[in-house]
Amino acid sequence: MKNFTIGVALSGAFALSACSSTPELIIAKPEAADLSLSKDAAIDQSSKLDMSHIATRVSQNNPQLRAARLRIQEAQGQVVQAGRLSNPELEFNLYTNVDSSEGGLEVTFAQRFPITNRLRLEKHISTQQLAIAKEEVKVAQRALSTQAQILAVEIQYNRQRVAYLKKQSDVLNEFAELIEDSVKEGMLSSLDANQAKVEAVTLDAELERIRTEEAILLNKLKAYIGLNPVRPLQLTGNLPKLQMPTSKLILSNRPEYRAKLLEIGQSEHQIALAKANRYQDVEGRLFTLVDREEDAPEGIETGGTVGVGVSVPLTFYNKNEGNIQSARAAATRISNEKSALALSIQQEVATEHAEMQSWLNQAQKLNSKILPLADENAAQLEKAYKNGQAPFTSVLKARSQQLTLQSQNINNQQAFHTALVRYFAAIGQQDSAL
Repeated sequence: MKNFTIGVALSGAFALSACSSTPELIIAKPEAADLSLSKDAAIDQSSKLDMSHIATRVSQNNPQLRAARLRIQEAQGQVVQAGRLSNPELEFNLYTNVDSSEGGLEVTFAQRFPITNRLRLEKHISTQQLAIAKEEVKVAQRALSTQAQILAVEIQYNRQRVAYLKKQSDVLNEFAELIEDSVKEGMLSSLDANQAKVEAVTLDAELERIRTEEAILLNKLKAYIGLNPVRPLQLTGNLPKLQMPTSKLILSNRPEYRAKLLEIGQSEHQIALAKANRYQDVEGRLFTLVDREEDAPEGIETGGTVGVGVSVPLTFYNKNEGNIQSARAAATRISNEKSALALSIQQEVATEHAEMQSWLNQAQKLNSKILPLADENAAQLEKAYKNGQAPFTSVLKARSQQLTLQSQNINNQQAFHTALVRYFAAIGQQDSAL
């Protein structure tokens, strides 16, 4: 009669309970997000905000930025995980002869080892990704800070518009009262007084529109600094003088440029990793075998065997050529992107510098020549009107010219400071430009 052997093989990872001799299979369960990771410093809810502290408040309190910083912790987790050996395997093989008491037990311990520097390369790549994540957060911080400062510039110049329009409205109301007094004496027409009142009311309506716009801008600014919408915001401080900045561009000050340099280094390691992955891990095994065999006429005897083994994969068909080609193409692309980014940054800086110079020239021309001439012309026409030497329409036209020129002057100065904020962002300055 022929003998048949039945074998049972078990392999895998087991966890042994400390209070039981029976192996327990561990099943992973879904894990809730660790909300403690996002609990950094409390958000500053102060209602006072100085112009020069906008960048700091955005950096510390902006909720989008605080959320983006969690990407750094994600990358840190990848650094911890990268570059580790695969878990070892413990294998059990039990077999027995169905026609006799012969059988045996084999226990094998196996571990895979890379024959290349794959693990070290994976560690390098994850470390570089962590550095890239930090630079990306700085890019987001600079963009949010820039937008917040531009809002502050608009708010400050709206206040200048309000002050100037209020002054003009007061002058027109006083002029209307003066005309009414002259009407009573029969010297001037009541139509002129009514026209002056209409002009004053028109300016008051514009004042209300600008004040409403300021309230809207303040609410937008609250979002950038993480201030509760129901809390008031008092923006203080003065804008810097109208003068060209002396700070120049240094490419390494731009976080996106630094990130691109890190990507280049990472792409080189990606190529090396693709090459290393041509060779799969070697498996080393340590095994022991206990046999029960029938040896006539002595009967059943028990014997043991201890041995080692090595499994070497052969790279006959898959040499990872496609991934190597892809990694090389990605490295070339990133290098070209770095050159394009450098050119784009230089063009951005040059554009903002030229724009600042243009707005500054126009503002200086208005303040030094045109506005004084318009003011003098308006004063002379008012005097002539009071003496009956000029029509009231000429006075209103002069006032309208004053208002138009002053509005243009405020617009020019606002455009200069807006370009100044963008210029400091373009040269990579993280501090406030105001």
